[in-house]
Amino acid sequence: MKSIHPSDADDLIFANLPKVESVDLPLINCAGRILRESIYADRPFPPFNRAMMDGYAIRSTDLSTVTGFDIIAELPAGAPPIKIGNASGSCVEIMTGAVVPSDSDCIIPYELTKKLNNGKIILENPDQHNSGDFIHSVGSDQAEGTLLLEAGRVLGSREIAIAATCGHVHLKVSKIPAITIVSTGDELVDVKQIPQAHQIRRSNDLAIQAALGRSHLDVQESVHLPDDLEAVQTQLSRVIQQSKFVIISGGISMGSKDYVPAVLDAMHLEKKIHGVSQKPGKPFGFWSSESTAIFALPGNPLSALVCLHRYVLPALRVVQGQSQVKPSQVLLANEIPPIDRLTRFLPVKLLSSGFALPLTPQNSGDFVSILSTDGFIELQPSNKKTEVKGGEPVNYYAWL
Repeated sequence: MKSIHPSDADDLIFANLPKVESVDLPLINCAGRILRESIYADRPFPPFNRAMMDGYAIRSTDLSTVTGFDIIAELPAGAPPIKIGNASGSCVEIMTGAVVPSDSDCIIPYELTKKLNNGKIILENPDQHNSGDFIHSVGSDQAEGTLLLEAGRVLGSREIAIAATCGHVHLKVSKIPAITIVSTGDELVDVKQIPQAHQIRRSNDLAIQAALGRSHLDVQESVHLPDDLEAVQTQLSRVIQQSKFVIISGGISMGSKDYVPAVLDAMHLEKKIHGVSQKPGKPFGFWSSESTAIFALPGNPLSALVCLHRYVLPALRVVQGQSQVKPSQVLLANEIPPIDRLTRFLPVKLLSSGFALPLTPQNSGDFVSILSTDGFIELQPSNKKTEVKGGEPVNYYAWL
């Protein structure tokens, strides 16, 4: 199968993802989920004229005629509204957040007044106050019925607060899909084992699981397969039947023991991608059916992590209904030599200046070096033998 450009890979993946259902959850359990309904203001924001300072509520018409004000009541936040009354020179002591009396139109903060021995208050500079001072007017933030949260938004603390303010006890959110991780290779042993000279400990499966966890996604099962055709056939058939998404690490290239592509083809899954014109991660593959999507990542650790962040995590956000999945952009700190025919993914360190400094790993198996990086950038191939200039904006993907 011919290698394709990363943007073409995006199109094929996004067009062939299985549907993920929605579920109603208690509001307290919705953090990190993707909203599947829109939230509207059920009342004006704020719902009443609200005092913005501790002080005294007065009528601005009294400012030019009254020298001392009588305190007729105290009004804390949460108390029912009251009125000052008809008597000239009356005021109400009011606390921040309280309902401003309906016949008052000005709040005088404590620090701008002086309290006399007779209980009256006087204003230090009465000519500096105006109608509307320190009053948060009803509906001035949002009118009733305003769209506050659109479907597709990731729910964080701010969104949970808005939903609670609008009286939502439950929210409709994306259901967490069933995800299985499959690692392959006779050279890999469990992290608890002491590897022999020809072996290495498994790490890709745990790295993938960690990134999914940071994305509020759960792993249903993690399976390791030896380089054995029958085992690969049996176990892949089982996990694909039980999972909506399968993420495979290793066994997807052209080696004699790379059984995964042939096994997936034989299962009558549609092979949409097997090979992307990129470095690292060229063997990346994607197979799908109406009910399942299979992402096949290279076994080299850096290649696997790059493909996970570049293709798998964005796809899992899209399928849950997230509306914004475009990568962010950073500015290159220095120029980069001409790029060859392949799209290049380069790990970068974000500098305090806001620029991104590329760091070139030794090879696609060199994942220790990326500990000093924050993510990676995507550089497009060019037919021109010109360097990529420092200061140019490029797409950026942060490590999770």
